[in-house]
Amino acid sequence: MYEERLDEPLSGEELELFVQYLHRFANHDVDVSVRMEAGYPEHPVYVLFGRDCPPVGDAADYRRPFSDRRQVTSKSDIDDGG
Repeated sequence: MYEERLDEPLSGEELELFVQYLHRFANHDVDVSVRMEAGYPEHPVYVLFGRDCPPVGDAADYRRPFSDRRQVTSKSDIDDGG
């Protein structure tokens, strides 16, 4: 797949799709770790996806994109009939 718009930022919709794909990739394709190089060859970005090492710095510094949009579907309780 060749992307001709590498010099443009992702649209909001593209960013949401990217994050969805990233979650699927992390859940299904990352066994222990995956190391990648992305971006322009002259200015590469090195990416490590891993389950086998702790995060660099404090884990609280890492944010989960769009997590504020997650909706609780049910808060049933034994006493509320739900």
